[in-house]
Amino acid sequence: MSSVLRWSLRLAELSLALIVLGVCTLIVMAWIEVLSHPGYTLVDGYWIGRLPWTAIGIVLVLAGSVGALLAGALAILVEGGWWRRVLIVPAWGAGGLWWSVAMGLLPYPRFDGPDPVTFAYTEPTTAGLLLLLPAVILAGVAISPRRTPPPSLRLSRVHPLGEAPASSEDLDS
Repeated sequence: MSSVLRWSLRLAELSLALIVLGVCTLIVMAWIEVLSHPGYTLVDGYWIGRLPWTAIGIVLVLAGSVGALLAGALAILVEGGWWRRVLIVPAWGAGGLWWSVAMGLLPYPRFDGPDPVTFAYTEPTTAGLLLLLPAVILAGVAISPRRTPPPSLRLSRVHPLGEAPASSEDLDS
């Protein structure tokens, strides 16, 4: 395994850990609001968005997603099959579309960029579908084990042609 592949796989794993840590931060903060206000749901708790933890959770998710897209693509380019390499194009396309809107390059209703954290907070479904999901899939495919071909059977002849024993008595000797 080359050092570039090893490095990119470790970065993909670290990026996935950042994504999990960010999502856990957002869930815990929403759960705290649910416990503080009886009758609220997790969605209500998310929309309260207490600072600084909600922003920290979103930044962790965004950083993990970018790292997963970069490291996953690099690992797949170094050592991956053709179908793995094909997955890079739609994943980067979706991520690029999300970042283009988040940075204000493409118009989006009710949003004036550039502000990726605010865009991810106000449109979590868009961030989840266009950035988070492709990043997790690409990094997951990159760190998943590659299918190795089954070992081939190499059979050789026990007896040379025409010299096989004629009876079982010859086998005992």
